[in-house]
Amino acid sequence: MMIPSTGDPRRDLILEAAFERFVTYGFKRTSMEDIANAAGTSRPALYQHYKNKADIFRAFVQALKLQMISNLQEAFLSDLPLEDRLYAALECGFVQVHRDIAQTPHGEELIGLNKEIAGDLFDEWMSDMENALSEGLQSSVERGEFRLPDPSMTCARLARVLVNAAEGTKMRAGSIDQIEAELRAIVKLIVIAGNK
Repeated sequence: MMIPSTGDPRRDLILEAAFERFVTYGFKRTSMEDIANAAGTSRPALYQHYKNKADIFRAFVQALKLQMISNLQEAFLSDLPLEDRLYAALECGFVQVHRDIAQTPHGEELIGLNKEIAGDLFDEWMSDMENALSEGLQSSVERGEFRLPDPSMTCARLARVLVNAAEGTKMRAGSIDQIEAELRAIVKLIVIAGNK
């Protein structure tokens, strides 16, 4: 998995080393000493950048969130049909990161930690995704590619419904493949409703 850049090469190196240790040995079994050694730095130098493992994990989630928003915005700028763009946008926020982390030896532990250590960032993730989806949908409406399914519906409300539906699907689905299939069905229904 490619670790998004924070803009600081030293912090990027630490995040990359920490992520490799977390997915290989688990968050709980990884020490700050392990991370420092993997990053080729000393523990005192590591503590100048991050105060503890939770701080590192939160920085990683924040970097992933910023990358996800950028990818989601790019998905709406492509030349693909609206249905494919909308699916690609949802895939950026719900499928891609989950797939990448879940397939690692300690992916389940890391996914579970997200709400425990970075619950506030998870809430920001959902909110930022809603805003980016709303902007993408609004640009599609303005270009005449899509009509909102109901006159009382706004792009912001539709984005919220999509995010809630996608999150519910992710929580109930048994596999990544099932999540992808359900998201495709949700997107198809939204696009069909918007083209009537």
